Amino acid sequence: MQLWSMFVICRMKMASAQNLDADTELTLKQFREFLSSYNKLSEMCFTSCVHDMTTRKILDSENSCVMSCMDKYLKTVQRISQRFQEHQLQQTDASMLAKQNAATHLS
Repeated sequence: MQLWSMFVICRMKMASAQNLDADTELTLKQFREFLSSYNKLSEMCFTSCVHDMTTRKILDSENSCVMSCMDKYLKTVQRISQRFQEHQLQQTDASMLAKQNAATHLS
């Protein structure tokens, strides 16, 4: 009987997990993407900047390199995001203009 109870509880938990609302799923997806990006950035900067594993101390040169690496990455991502938003705005404007022209020609 105890095995059956555990099975029922597991099924109930699975069902409730499947019923997450769209906002929660979107939030989880965004958080996973953030963690993935963060892990990639950390690994990339660590691999590029940390070469001396014989001491526990972080060398000034390593610290400076990591900070520059992260700063450059973040500025690049910010610039790409801005350009993407500009492109999306241009596409939206062009689409609206095309619809207006089509409506004008139909009149």
